[in-house]
Amino acid sequence: MPTNTTHQHKKTARDHGRATGIVTHTTAIVTGPQNATITVTASATEHAQMIVVLGHVMMTFHSAEVVHDVIAAFATVRAALTGADGHAPKPMQPGGEYGAAALSVLWLASPEHAAVPQRRYIPEQRRTMHWVDLHLGPITWRITDRIGYDTLMEEFRRVHRTAVGVFLDGGRYRRDPTRILDAFDNA
Repeated sequence: MPTNTTHQHKKTARDHGRATGIVTHTTAIVTGPQNATITVTASATEHAQMIVVLGHVMMTFHSAEVVHDVIAAFATVRAALTGADGHAPKPMQPGGEYGAAALSVLWLASPEHAAVPQRRYIPEQRRTMHWVDLHLGPITWRITDRIGYDTLMEEFRRVHRTAVGVFLDGGRYRRDPTRILDAFDNA
């Protein structure tokens, strides 16, 4: 008697048009010199879009306000970087021999943020490492050294200048968000 070899297909969430998983939070490490690639479409229209790629992180913006606020969040890190190395070694990423992880973020609105100084004693190096975790919406940006931070802020100045020219609301956000103003500055 022949056996029945009929294969039964189990329905999954993907079969119903739903994603089977979603990443809700991730950490991006900022170490060493940073470079940004900026791509603009439909400049000076209501459909303007700017894509900024930093390493393996792609951020999409639709307004100068959100660009301004994301960059201003990074500016708050400056004071918390006390004790960070000038140039920290880049950590090894697991699976790097197979491929590189990539992250895409569409910033729909200005995210809340918090810069949290961190430190940990490394017994093998007999010293304390300092870094800052910038919690910014769905990403924690781990800023591990001054070179990474300083070059990132230089790239963000270029991103800001581009956003002011690309988006219709750019005129309202001309002030450089990389500078934190205090009571002694003229606003």
